[in-house]
Amino acid sequence: MTLPEIAIILSSISVVITGGNVILTYRTFRRVRPKVKVRVWRTAPPSCGAEPHWQYILRFLNKGLSPVHVERIELYAYKSSSRFSESEFLSGNRFERDTVQEPLMVPALDGTTYRFTYDSLAQPGDGRYLRFRVLLTNGRTAITPVISLKSMGHDKIDAADK
Repeated sequence: MTLPEIAIILSSISVVITGGNVILTYRTFRRVRPKVKVRVWRTAPPSCGAEPHWQYILRFLNKGLSPVHVERIELYAYKSSSRFSESEFLSGNRFERDTVQEPLMVPALDGTTYRFTYDSLAQPGDGRYLRFRVLLTNGRTAITPVISLKSMGHDKIDAADK
């Protein structure tokens, strides 16, 4: 073997080791970032008290190794369960860092719950489906699956009102 052939073999081995290092670094970066999923845990109908409003319990799960803060939670109504259905913005809660209300934090490898209230006695919008959109402070967005109002017991409330 000549000296140039040995140099080519050593540089090829160096390229393979460097490529493996890049792949390992990328996978570590992906594992550490927050991975938040949001689910609607349950709903409560409007109470007969002074302030009528729907309450939704949202469950946040973070499978990442770093905590994340929630910047805004939005509620949308849809007319059908299709992904391309027309939506209507209903309500939103913003967590400002300047105000007294502390931003909602989802700890690493853990979860938390949040009570979202929609201040209206009527059903949320004209749509028959709901979806929550959560904006995180790191710029990412978590979206719940489309939820049928019938599956959450909203049709039973309407039948009782009539």
